[in-house]
Amino acid sequence: MTRKKLIVIVSAVLALTIAVICAVFISYDRTTEKINFDLYFINEDGTGIVSSTHKIRYKDEDELIRSALEMLRKGPTGGKLGAIMPRDTEINGIELSGGGFLTVYFSDKFLSDDPSRNVLNVYAVVKTLCSTAHVSRVRVLVNGEPVKDKDGKPLEYISASDINLETEEYRSEMREVGLYFADSTGKKLVCEKRTIKITDQQPIEQYIINELIKGTKDKKLKTLLSKKTVLVSVEVQENICYLNFKSNFLTDNSGTPEHEKMVIYSIVNSLTELQMLARVQFYMDGKRVDNFGSVEIDDYIERNTSIIAGKGEIK
Repeated sequence: MTRKKLIVIVSAVLALTIAVICAVFISYDRTTEKINFDLYFINEDGTGIVSSTHKIRYKDEDELIRSALEMLRKGPTGGKLGAIMPRDTEINGIELSGGGFLTVYFSDKFLSDDPSRNVLNVYAVVKTLCSTAHVSRVRVLVNGEPVKDKDGKPLEYISASDINLETEEYRSEMREVGLYFADSTGKKLVCEKRTIKITDQQPIEQYIINELIKGTKDKKLKTLLSKKTVLVSVEVQENICYLNFKSNFLTDNSGTPEHEKMVIYSIVNSLTELQMLARVQFYMDGKRVDNFGSVEIDDYIERNTSIIAGKGEIK
């Protein structure tokens, strides 16, 4: 082969390679999102479920649900967590109806011989999928029939809040937390100390947000977060708390610029009462947003002490 022919062949191969790379790059869907997502599996003792954070890339809610189910089917990666279904379980379909009611269809491989374990497996599916933006309740059907508990009662639609995982088998403790609510003028924050029971089933940051949603117990103070607020997930890295809310946060908590500012710092100041946290990052449906009304929330937000009422300022 002459040198000239060799150069021609190499050039042709190089051109073809570049064309393939360009085609792949052009066809790549730039609309996909990548988020940290909590999947639930069986704990080491087989007595409950615990979350395990995984990265999921998706382009719409349907793909997120299907990807989460597929990762549940594959089971936990490493560690001592247990799978909630055999790998040869078939996911026969999903059906999302109005109000966020989701039905998941599995093959009979999903069921074990232990009804209590089957209930935990259903709970793991519910807790996982209710973390997505448009799912409020989940029903699991196996060969078209609901899974039954140990008393033979069928499990119908279940929400994440219906699942109470607190038992004596789980580690729990009483913790005092500082929760910030508005004073009577709505212009200052006041710290309300509250002792709550926390378990190892969810991070303390999630308990704090839930308490803020429940509202103040002091008649002189005002609750800031809407009861409709839904926290999808919490992640803490170093001294930053990443909060992922359902997007209805933006509308259900909106109001005057002063109110919106108080809402944000009610959350940030309450979380930064924890010594290990210094900043908070907000996400809505897994995505950063620039503003919550008049408040910029596209970057990390630090504690604001200027709007905390002093002892003589509480009204």
